[in-house]
Amino acid sequence: MSLRSEIAEQPAAVARLLDEGAADARRLGTLLARATHLTTAARGSSDNAATYGKYLFEGLARIVTASAAPSLITRYGTPPRYAGGAVIGISQSGAAPDVSAVIAAARSDGALTIAITNRASSALGRAAEHVFELRCGAERAVAATKTYTNSCVALAMLAGAAADRPFDFAELPDAVREAVESEPDGARIARKIGSARALVVLGRGYGYAAALEAALKIKELARVWAEPYSSADFAHGPRALLERGTPVLFLAARGATEREARSLAAAMRARGARVYAITDDETLAGKVDDAVLLRRRVGELLSPIVLVVAAQNVAAHVARRHGRDPEKPAGLSKVTRTL
Repeated sequence: MSLRSEIAEQPAAVARLLDEGAADARRLGTLLARATHLTTAARGSSDNAATYGKYLFEGLARIVTASAAPSLITRYGTPPRYAGGAVIGISQSGAAPDVSAVIAAARSDGALTIAITNRASSALGRAAEHVFELRCGAERAVAATKTYTNSCVALAMLAGAAADRPFDFAELPDAVREAVESEPDGARIARKIGSARALVVLGRGYGYAAALEAALKIKELARVWAEPYSSADFAHGPRALLERGTPVLFLAARGATEREARSLAAAMRARGARVYAITDDETLAGKVDDAVLLRRRVGELLSPIVLVVAAQNVAAHVARRHGRDPEKPAGLSKVTRTL
């Protein structure tokens, strides 16, 4: 099993989760709708998925959502009060001790607890009252691909159910397939990024989580310093770092942030940056130096799932441009156990 094959499995994995997990999502969504607040506990790629979940739960279900600080439990012994709310722990392996510790503390405080994991029998699955299994099959590549994608799909299913506004997922597997098949475009973007040792990755709103995950994949696989920002935050100081020739990668979709993305991309290009995009917005694609243009649209709220799949291809090819083996990223293991 290789990274490339696991990237290719994602359309089927998404379709399987949508089919087999629908009843679980409805049941758990009904429980989440009663929560007065929501906390997510996760690390790494799972935490990027949790950021996507924050936008979904706050924007759709109007449930205030925060990210847990596991060290308050594992290092300081001062857990916050979770009663009256819900806590969702996200971990592909379910083996992260600090994530399980948050879930255990929340459950003992009377909160609704849900584990989103690829292993229902894991420590996280045992700690939570409820489990929403990702149904990905074994993920052996070190870098998370299909487990990240299905974590995002699971969160969209839960948020839609909690809001009683379920998504129309009918086009999502085919859109993910298009993103998988965009590998030649991703390879072309990687050639243009070339040997740059740093790049900026931007997204906004629902697309911010996609920028976080795309940057993490580039860091993990290529050992390139990829800095992710909300495009709004980038304007508050970090843009001073932009130099002529700096590569910038936008992850953006049609919707509420499209005009800002188009304007910012044009402005950065005018300042001499080399600007690239992964997008379903043909207008934005025409304003940058090059783009992975995805034709199947699934709506702004689901688009971050698709954009990241295309970004996985870019990251793998950036790694190869730097002489790295994306199958064996240096210094990393599949499961990281932080306390």
